[in-house]
Amino acid sequence: MKAGYTNDIASLVTHNLDQIDPDLTVEVNLADLVYVYQTLNEYMRFFHQPEHYPHIQSVERFLGSIKQPAGFSVLSTALYQKMAPMMPEKINHMFDDSVFDSEEYPWYYLPEEHQK
Repeated sequence: MKAGYTNDIASLVTHNLDQIDPDLTVEVNLADLVYVYQTLNEYMRFFHQPEHYPHIQSVERFLGSIKQPAGFSVLSTALYQKMAPMMPEKINHMFDDSVFDSEEYPWYYLPEEHQK
């Protein structure tokens, strides 16, 4: 059961990562890894500068839809087609068992009237 909401996105991302053997490594396709890197780099390039998104329409244009060659479809490809196959079976089971899911929701799950 979820305990509440948090602004601490870093804690959501790192939740229970200490349960992964620090000596465990994977071998990955370099082109797929570079695709993921380039995807994250493009998100950083867009979001690091607030002048890139003066209006919500700017963010919507950047993200596009799953059917457009824009941010959302690229991120989806990076996550599900490139990164997911890189994960060892044990880690996939941990994802399936919600091991890495925090007891808290991110703040943006709150209804808009409670986000202030």
